[in-house]
Amino acid sequence: MRPGDLILVRGGGIIDHLIEDVTCSPYCHAAGIVNSSQVIEAQGLRRTGYQGLNVYAGQDVFTCDQLTDGQREQIVRYAVAQVGTRYDWPLILWEAVRYLLHRVLPYIERRSYICSTLWSDAYRSAGIDLCPGVWYPTPGDLANS
Repeated sequence: MRPGDLILVRGGGIIDHLIEDVTCSPYCHAAGIVNSSQVIEAQGLRRTGYQGLNVYAGQDVFTCDQLTDGQREQIVRYAVAQVGTRYDWPLILWEAVRYLLHRVLPYIERRSYICSTLWSDAYRSAGIDLCPGVWYPTPGDLANS
């Protein structure tokens, strides 16, 4: 595992299973590795921040093999710069409409994130579009990239 790699989480809670069911994915959460012991993540009940990597032991790791060291550094720099941002609750509603009603509504961009948009945007900052054509990906979209 290296900085910039993603942890894709299979959850065990009710909300986790709801996310997995609605998005038709085995994943409910994504976090990104920033160093040998920490990830950065966006979670609903707190601001974007650091978490111990050990919390996600046994979860799946996504590695983009074609990333250069410079791109990995840019991805991590972007994520670190987002520490302290708010969770994007309106985007959760937008995603629900996307998946449950199969409608893509207009969305007003803000400086807030859900777990998967944080890392999708971090990769975009380094010139890598993990989910072409999907501006607000879910953890499942990241996994399919």
